[in-house]
Amino acid sequence: MIDEESSPSSSNLFSLINEDFKCFSDGSVRDSHGHFHTVWKIIDFQRWWLSFESHAGIPLGRKLMNAATDEEEYFLNESSLLDIGWFMKKRRIESIVHRRWKTKGWGLYSHIHNTVFSHLLAPLCSGFALATLEMIKSQRFKVQWRQVSNVQIQLETDDDNRSLSLAPAPPNFYWQTLSSNFEPIYESGLSLDLHASEYGWSHSGEQSFLLPVGVLQRLFESVNMQGLQIVKEAESWEFPDDFKPSDALLIRLSSLAMNDMVSLSERPIYIQDLASWGQLVEAHLKPFGLGSFVEVRSLDEQGGVEFELTPSSLLPHTIGILIAFWQRGIGRKAKIKVMLKNENWVFQVTSFLAYAV
Repeated sequence: MIDEESSPSSSNLFSLINEDFKCFSDGSVRDSHGHFHTVWKIIDFQRWWLSFESHAGIPLGRKLMNAATDEEEYFLNESSLLDIGWFMKKRRIESIVHRRWKTKGWGLYSHIHNTVFSHLLAPLCSGFALATLEMIKSQRFKVQWRQVSNVQIQLETDDDNRSLSLAPAPPNFYWQTLSSNFEPIYESGLSLDLHASEYGWSHSGEQSFLLPVGVLQRLFESVNMQGLQIVKEAESWEFPDDFKPSDALLIRLSSLAMNDMVSLSERPIYIQDLASWGQLVEAHLKPFGLGSFVEVRSLDEQGGVEFELTPSSLLPHTIGILIAFWQRGIGRKAKIKVMLKNENWVFQVTSFLAYAV
């Protein structure tokens, strides 16, 4: 969807986005290489990130930057996007990078001046920029970022003697590696109420961007290595015996952050009956690559529900936002039980406290 008052550049940008990104029946948004992405309002991602870092209890900015660097490096290498001939190479690379950053909603990056103009969190866009610089120069750099203004970031780099060993594919977690015969089908292009802006684009008036899911997979792997022990809300969750405690912690941590993000947003969440869940998914999850469910079933008269989901890298985000919606729409603290059923994940959301009917 393009607003009638949008400039021609908005229409062109919308066409470019829909050349590269498609929506599938499992609620995923994928690029032409099959990589999963999510569409975030920038303010929502900032809220999610600040909550995630706060609940983790340790600074994670550098880990977010490293995750963004590795994911962008992996894509640039796999796609050979910057592998072009010598003819007008400098200008052509600038054009390719400009298009990629503009299409993704990341802003503008000049590798010549090592300057980023972006509304994104500094560690995130700095990581994307560092990967681009290293691929262009074919060498490693040590980097520090300096926030010059609310949108300008200056990267300060020094040569790094490490060899340019290419980043591996994003890690797989237990929740996404189960065998499944489910094959999602293509449904549509992205439905965005889009308007191009100086440093990216907005959806429905909110500055937004496309985030590769691999960034968060890499972040989760890095956080796993910290050996965190998050006690908060642990009593609200029940996982299968063969579910790694570290993986369970990541789902809880992401869910806590998603709940805080939804609580701070102005999303109207109304849950009247079982059909409401399908409406919420169609409005708030599927268009943004946040997943969907195979089936939803009622458990009790207090709003308790059971969702069945296919294994996916999106699982922590889908579970997190559905729980956040339940707690906001039902108005109660949730108790969650995660199970396996016919190679799918099932999670039950019921009231943590008993209420008289």
